[in-house]
Amino acid sequence: MNILDGYRAKVEDELKLFLRIPSTPLLDLNTMNCYHMGFCDRDGKPTSGSKGKYLRPLFCIAMCAGLGGDPEQAIPAAAAIELSHRTTLIFDDIQDKGSERNNQPTVWAIWGADQAINAGLTLSSLARLSVHRLSLRNVPVEKVLGIQSVLENAVIDICHGQFMDISFVDSLTVSVKDYLRMVRGKTGALFAASCVVGAMLASPDGEEVKAPSGIPEGQKFRYMRFDPVLGRAWEFGLNMGVAFQIHDDYLGVWGDEAIVGKTASDLIEKKRALPFIFALQLDPRTSKNWLGLRHPNREHAAVFREWMERNGIPQRVKKVEARYIRKARVNLKALNLQSEWHDQFEEALDFLFERKI
Repeated sequence: MNILDGYRAKVEDELKLFLRIPSTPLLDLNTMNCYHMGFCDRDGKPTSGSKGKYLRPLFCIAMCAGLGGDPEQAIPAAAAIELSHRTTLIFDDIQDKGSERNNQPTVWAIWGADQAINAGLTLSSLARLSVHRLSLRNVPVEKVLGIQSVLENAVIDICHGQFMDISFVDSLTVSVKDYLRMVRGKTGALFAASCVVGAMLASPDGEEVKAPSGIPEGQKFRYMRFDPVLGRAWEFGLNMGVAFQIHDDYLGVWGDEAIVGKTASDLIEKKRALPFIFALQLDPRTSKNWLGLRHPNREHAAVFREWMERNGIPQRVKKVEARYIRKARVNLKALNLQSEWHDQFEEALDFLFERKI
């Protein structure tokens, strides 16, 4: 996304307005959050670059620009989206007991879960405050409130998805349908919201809009004022987010751990991700034997992974991922974005499908 490189820096500048990077290496709440964002080390000393892909905020900006809006207007919303995303990562690490992310210790692993919760709640509040800064970019208050509603509902969807993910831990009956419902909330919701917010910012101020087609029945109440363009943006982001998570699950088993930057594979953690769900469907006995191991190690995981490979499970996972990429491409075509921005999204979809991290 070369066209967006300059906007990445602008989003970072917006984030730094809130985070107040420590000028002295003293431990406080801001230090924890700046460390989590990659703006300082664990001792509070500023670092040169941030951590993370910034996909969601950049998609928001690109959608706004692609639909004829002013991408500069989208920067505060993009920052809010990134802060919301980083909030979920702090809590996800606590819940999963993940001690490493992006090849460095997680916030809770350094400062403990109690202080990490404080850091996460602070980032969540900063995300809401960032939305308010849209008014400084001449965004009408009615639209600011609408964007706030979209993002808050996305957080609710994320929590529902996370609830399902945690509830799967002790279950032997997780279906592909269950998994996809979980992923639409846990990961798809914020991708969808990112694209919808960008499309909202591009829509004419004061224009009355209608409910889009294609929104699941249970969520239509959240989009009662959206026009079909916003509905297509929502569907595009949702399908892209589902594909993103499926690829993450693939990397959780077959990715290079040194590149992925996580402490252990999803197999060792016995995560009910799509590869394991397919294994459970294919051979419940072998899969349950794996779950029965009290302390699986890398050698155990290697044996189970080889069994999955012999039975074609990697190919099945990639097939489902490809289906959602195709859906996203159909949604993208229907949006009729400006050509240069359409090409940016096509490149992003290629990246999602091929990435190693």
